[in-house]
Amino acid sequence: MQFQFADTSTSFEYAVVGQYSAPLVVVSVLVAVLAAFASVSHVDLIRASGSRSARRLWHLIGAFAMGLGVWTMHFVGMVAFRLPMNVYFDPLLTLASIVPVVFSGYIGLSVLQRAEPKLGSILLGGALMGAGIGVMHYIGMGGMLVEAQMVYRPTLFFASVLAAVVMASLALSVPRMIRKLRKRLPVQASGVAFKIVTAIFMGLAISSLHYVAMAATDFIPADGIASGIPSGDIIDQTLIAVFAVIASVFILVVSTITVILRHRILASEALAARSEREAQRMDDRFRKLVSRLPGMVYEFQMDADGHAHFPYASEAIESVLGVRATDVQLDVNVVFRRVHPDDIEGLRASIRQSAENLTVWRHEFRVRLQGEERWLLGNSIPDRQHDGSTVWSGFITDITEQKRSEERIHQLAFYDELTGLPNRRLFEDRIDRAIAASARHGQFGALLYIDLDDFKTLNDSLGHSFGDRLLISLARLLTENLRECDTVARLGGDEFVIIANELGATEESAARNAEKLSETLLRILGEPVNLGGYDYRCEASMGIVLFEGDDLSREELLKRADAAMYEAKSVGRSRVRFHDPGVQSILESRFRLEIELRRAIERQELTLVYQTQVGLAGQCEGVEVLLRWHHPELGYIPPSEFIPIAEANGLILPLGQWVMDAACAQLARWSGDPDLGSLILSVNVSSKQFHEPDFVVMVMETIGRHGINPARLCLEVTESMVLDDLDDALVKMTALRETGIRIAMDDFGTGYSSMAYLSSLPFDEVKIDKAFVQKAEHDVSGGEWVIIETIITLSHKLGMKVVAEGVETAEQHRLLSELGCDRFQGFYFGRPVDIDAFARGRAEVFVGQ
Repeated sequence: MQFQFADTSTSFEYAVVGQYSAPLVVVSVLVAVLAAFASVSHVDLIRASGSRSARRLWHLIGAFAMGLGVWTMHFVGMVAFRLPMNVYFDPLLTLASIVPVVFSGYIGLSVLQRAEPKLGSILLGGALMGAGIGVMHYIGMGGMLVEAQMVYRPTLFFASVLAAVVMASLALSVPRMIRKLRKRLPVQASGVAFKIVTAIFMGLAISSLHYVAMAATDFIPADGIASGIPSGDIIDQTLIAVFAVIASVFILVVSTITVILRHRILASEALAARSEREAQRMDDRFRKLVSRLPGMVYEFQMDADGHAHFPYASEAIESVLGVRATDVQLDVNVVFRRVHPDDIEGLRASIRQSAENLTVWRHEFRVRLQGEERWLLGNSIPDRQHDGSTVWSGFITDITEQKRSEERIHQLAFYDELTGLPNRRLFEDRIDRAIAASARHGQFGALLYIDLDDFKTLNDSLGHSFGDRLLISLARLLTENLRECDTVARLGGDEFVIIANELGATEESAARNAEKLSETLLRILGEPVNLGGYDYRCEASMGIVLFEGDDLSREELLKRADAAMYEAKSVGRSRVRFHDPGVQSILESRFRLEIELRRAIERQELTLVYQTQVGLAGQCEGVEVLLRWHHPELGYIPPSEFIPIAEANGLILPLGQWVMDAACAQLARWSGDPDLGSLILSVNVSSKQFHEPDFVVMVMETIGRHGINPARLCLEVTESMVLDDLDDALVKMTALRETGIRIAMDDFGTGYSSMAYLSSLPFDEVKIDKAFVQKAEHDVSGGEWVIIETIITLSHKLGMKVVAEGVETAEQHRLLSELGCDRFQGFYFGRPVDIDAFARGRAEVFVGQ
């Protein structure tokens, strides 16, 4: 391939003039524009590709589409040029001409794919692109075989290349010009417009070079040219036309596919953008909505294996539970560790129940947050997943303030605002419950009505603030000194009521316990109360009414207690009155008896009497000392009346010590008498006396003081007394027996009567209670005698003597003797007598005397 340029010696006289087919010229220009459009359309595909390999692929495809299009335009333009001679083409050069234009297309796309190419890149790219198009054209012209010499006119030759460079540079500068136009003018330029303008400029660059270059070419016939056309490996114009048509169709198809792909990409991008914007909008709306909710929104999941976590939790979890949302996405124990220990099991159980039944989960629980206890309320709906897990969607709100309000409302509704005690409404509920409990359990209760004496004077003299302080102090004192099952309430002003439950199964015991409670309360209320520097001693009047069952309504009970209180006020201050006249009479008699008992001790009105204990042979083997009281006005007062009073008020301790001392003194006097010196003297010991810490010491000191033989002293204790504190009783009984003192279980058969205690406790004697003996006489062949026989047999096997109390008939004595009873005591052998009468009998009592 040689290029021959015309000079001054070149003759153009015989140059052949060709003709152009106008339709094919138009087609060639359209092909150039279409090829450029197809190539430029690949810019969007290159930019949209995520990987480098995809970008390179689309880059090469676009460059090839450009090269093929330019090549097609060139040969369509060659076919449009008609010469009066045969035209052939060299296949090798024809195909080789496509290479530089593919390169030029690659350069052009390299510039266009940049978002904002620089001017230097545009000029360099335009120069390389124009040069590539020119190289393609002139290589193709070199492959053109005609029977003439092709001579190029230098001016037009270079003008063609320059035109291609200028038009290519303009095409590459289109994106830059469009951006500047957008900034200066309020216009909107779409991507399609950019591609069309760029394709037009590129098409014009290709077309202008071709047709200017064709104008620069002259065909001058010369001798020998025809013989220079090879006979083989040539392509005529017809075949070239076919190739051009195929290439045009290919370009059209590629352009169409590219546009379709581009539209789909744009549609996908637009859809993705819209979806992203919609998702962002929905997310923003959801976050805004969640942020305005009074609590946290969450999704809680519990897997089939029991593992639980929060797939989602709103930011409010930090204020509600004190943890971050990321902290609970994998493990829920972060939350459980903040739950109140008393509520954790209930919380877990409610979740399990909701999961099992797929019921709505609603639960209240407490958490510890920043050193404060907060109440939370959870609400959610469960949903079973395909993998067996359960997912709850719901919310948790802080209801601490609501709980405090409810508590405050409850406090105002049921409690006195000043003292904090139950008010009338709660008192009515409590008294109704007390009445029902009394009827159900058969226990007496009591209603105590308290009214402060001269409270108005305190308010008038010191002011209401001092009166309020007094009421608050008294409320605290009353509450501290009552049992948990009792209730103290304030009805208003200076009036208090107390509901005392479970005071006893009998009316007498209930009255006694109610009186004891009232005395304790009056004593406590009478203690000085400091009121801002003033030591005020309060006095109160109290009315009491007992109740058993639901015979009386609460209104009637309150009315009777109120009446009893006013009766107490009428007789003076700090007084107690029972409403029931019978109970009041009993208590007054008891109160008088207590006063007289104290005086009797001081006046030494109490005396000792002695009752013999007779053996099987009829001889006196022992004596029991008993306490008696002969009042100068009231006469004989049985022990069953004054002993309980002494035990209740503590007088039993000095009385018991006096009896012990008198008994030991009597044993000392008998020690020198040959008839009485061997007798065993039994002394009853009270429960309070026995459980005194220094009881053993007191007994030993008394024995030592009188110098008697401890073996002649027998201490009688009851079953219930020992069982009150079994360990303490065992220690004391063991210590006493080690000194030689005998221990007898008194009244066996009336208490627990457990044979196991006989074997485990160090008793020397067992005394069968008189009521048990007398009951057995009426059923000689019945079970009572079987039991007595069992007691005697077991006691003997344990090494203990048996004494039968209350033997009043010869038949009783005979039957007991046949069963092996060791000693007998009762009216059949003699009544209790004073020491003088006992001495006159010389301690010798025989059966029948």
